[in-house]
This record gives sequence, structure tokens and C-alpha cells, in this order.
Amino acid sequence: MTANRNRNGPVGRFFGLPGARGVSGAVLELVLWWIGGTLSWLVTVSTVTLPETVAAASTALLGAVLARTARRAMGFQAAARGIWLRWAALVPAAAVTDTVRLARWLAGPRGESLQDQRMPGTASPKATGWRAAAMIALSSTPGSVVFYSDPDARRIRVHVLAEGWPRLDRHVSPGTGQGL
Repeated sequence: MTANRNRNGPVGRFFGLPGARGVSGAVLELVLWWIGGTLSWLVTVSTVTLPETVAAASTALLGAVLARTARRAMGFQAAARGIWLRWAALVPAAAVTDTVRLARWLAGPRGESLQDQRMPGTASPKATGWRAAAMIALSSTPGSVVFYSDPDARRIRVHVLAEGWPRLDRHVSPGTGQGL
């Protein structure tokens, strides 16, 4: 009983020891971080070789442990939402169109703007993942970047260099994260 209490106390939570979800939840999270890290590494190499794959997998395993530890220490909760799939589908289209629009900057500077927008999601701690995913989506194209967020005022500031279809900001910003 004492060992279980210590394991789930502040120190155990900091180091990411299994808590309410148990060992299977912890292992699943580590495996997902590991796969994500390994794939992220491998898609950036010009040629996938055995040594490169071993380096990717071993580095990603360490990264998975550190990511879980950091997430648990911050109390970060990120329940995936279906709307994230729509954002993920729009990001490649926005990246291509922004790149084409930004090519005009080679001829000389064009207009840019700072836009204050409503922060997606709710103010609850459970919506942390929602807000983080929204800011990642808005910053993942060459035409815009979120450079300031104020959770208390529920606002984000986005630096926009290229505007137009598919207007990723309009799809992301109104998200309310209901149910969080």
C-alpha cells in the first residue's frame, strides 16, 4: 500500500510512473511516442539504411521516455479530437498554397499582418492539448506562425505573410473544444 501511494505521489507523477491508466496505458503512450519519433527521424533522411533506422529507433526511445516524463510533470492532457483530422488534412493544402504565394516575395516584400484571434478550446486544463494542437496547426505552414498566446485573455497572435484559401486560421480558431 505504501509503495503504491509513493509511486502515484508527486515524485511518481513527475517521473511518469503509471497512475490511473495503469501499466498498459503507460506502455501504449511510450510506444506511440516511440513510433512517432522514429518515423519523424526516418522521413527526414535521404536514404533509409539499417544504421540510420537503429539510430532513429534508439534516439526515439529515449525521446519517448523524456516526452512522457515531461507531459506527466506538466499535467498535460491531450485527448485526440476528430477535428484535428480536418486540421491535419488542411495543413498540406495550406503549405502548398502559402509556398506559391510566398514565391511572390522574391520580387519584393508583400503585405503582412498581425492578427489577434480567439484561442481555440476552452480554458480547462483538459483543453491544453486542444490549444497546443491548434497552435501547431497554425504554425506549420510557411505563411503564418503563432508567436504569442495569452490563455488568460483567451487570445493568440498570429503573424500572417500569406492569406487565402484554405484559410486554415478560420478552421482552427473557432474550435471550441466542447466536452473538455
